[in-house]
Amino acid sequence: MGNSDAVQVGDWAIAIGSPFGYQATVTAGIISAKERDVDPSMPFSHFLQTDAAINPGNSGGPLLNIRGELIGINTAIATRNGGYQGIGFALPVNTAAQVYNDIIKNGKVTRGSIGIRFTPSDTDRARSNLKVAGAKEGVFVEQVTPGGPSEKAGMKDGDVLTAINGKPISDGNQLIATVAATPVGTSLAIAVERDGKRHDLKVVVADRAQLFPEQDANGPQDSTPNGEPTTAKFGMVIQDLTEQQADRLGIKQKGGVQVKSVEPSSFADDIGLQPGDVIVSINRQPVNTKADIAKFSASLKPGDAVQFRVLSRGPNNDWAARYAAGTLPYNGK
Repeated sequence: MGNSDAVQVGDWAIAIGSPFGYQATVTAGIISAKERDVDPSMPFSHFLQTDAAINPGNSGGPLLNIRGELIGINTAIATRNGGYQGIGFALPVNTAAQVYNDIIKNGKVTRGSIGIRFTPSDTDRARSNLKVAGAKEGVFVEQVTPGGPSEKAGMKDGDVLTAINGKPISDGNQLIATVAATPVGTSLAIAVERDGKRHDLKVVVADRAQLFPEQDANGPQDSTPNGEPTTAKFGMVIQDLTEQQADRLGIKQKGGVQVKSVEPSSFADDIGLQPGDVIVSINRQPVNTKADIAKFSASLKPGDAVQFRVLSRGPNNDWAARYAAGTLPYNGK
């Protein structure tokens, strides 16, 4: 085990995985950036970015430093064609270790919260709010949850949060990372600016799931546009494909459903399914609607072999058939 907090941009990075089914493949590169936000739906995950080649099938494999120490878990890629384009992301191992320890100790992951809502720091609205408040940097507090720990400590709407335990806070990502990693019941020394004056508050961290029960503390669940849950066995969001939509896309074959999004590190991701792909059959059985996908999913169990026949758009904007297959894992994804 390595220390992902000690990783620096420019350090060597080595990725291992099974890209496109080629097992035990090793690629090398450098750490390109730290603290990357890949998906707005994952506010607690800030990734290491690397140019070590990561492709579908690398997900879940290790990212190592030059000494062979684990510094991250390969998670996702940024790509326009489904393959390597020099931008890959790995979950820092320190984050993974914290989650692991929470699960072993408490049976679940508990995220801390101080009961506020804030303006994302990289928006014009946030910069304008800070300017009006007379603060050079910090996090503008839009709303303090009634009855929450911040309100009890004296925080008010419109305050600018500038530091926690003496450490400056300049953006929302720092705030989330610091508070979410703090054990529930711990007291934080929080500095805020209000009307040009500094106020020092003692805020006791609460359980985010209890403060914001309308939000899933462990992350949102994928769902289709009409609210029907996507099969967790595959890890993708799908939508029906009408004849009119198929005509506009230039697809001549009838039937099929289109992949809208793919969950990182899921079964669908590992076998190479991409947003925009059109699934036309599963295990040689035709697929025409989302209901067909749900029906097949219900009949499958971990360890079963699954074969998708899909239509994928090529570099010349034409459609070609291919097969994507794998064995359903035992982790439910």
